[in-house]
Amino acid sequence: MPGLFRGTWVVVACSEGAMILENAGCTREPDLRVIDRVDAPPVAGRELRRPLPEVTDRSRLAVSAFAAQVVARLAREAARGRAQRLVLAAPPALLGAIRDRLDDELAARVVLSLPKTLTRQPLGRIVTVVNEALERAA
Repeated sequence: MPGLFRGTWVVVACSEGAMILENAGCTREPDLRVIDRVDAPPVAGRELRRPLPEVTDRSRLAVSAFAAQVVARLAREAARGRAQRLVLAAPPALLGAIRDRLDDELAARVVLSLPKTLTRQPLGRIVTVVNEALERAA
């Protein structure tokens, strides 16, 4: 039965930042806990969180730098023996930037990639969306 196993890390990210969550519960009763928050850098004097009318080189660089920051955090934890299973959820461009930076070891830990923005969702909704996606992927 697929599901959100105990100890699975769920990374939800968007242009505003990322939350790194861990399931402290079991598959039947997930209990996501916030491990860390990573703030996105500002873009060209404007916050990345404000929508830009067009994608600029500076905004692409900011997305790339933010993705590298998130991956570096995950790599540090993986080196400590944590984050054995990863779920990534982010808008498509950011998700792609994160996946592009994963080394083979981290990439092998990813059990699900969701091209969705879940950062403003309550934790219960994140659990529901992730579990539904894991069931579809099985």
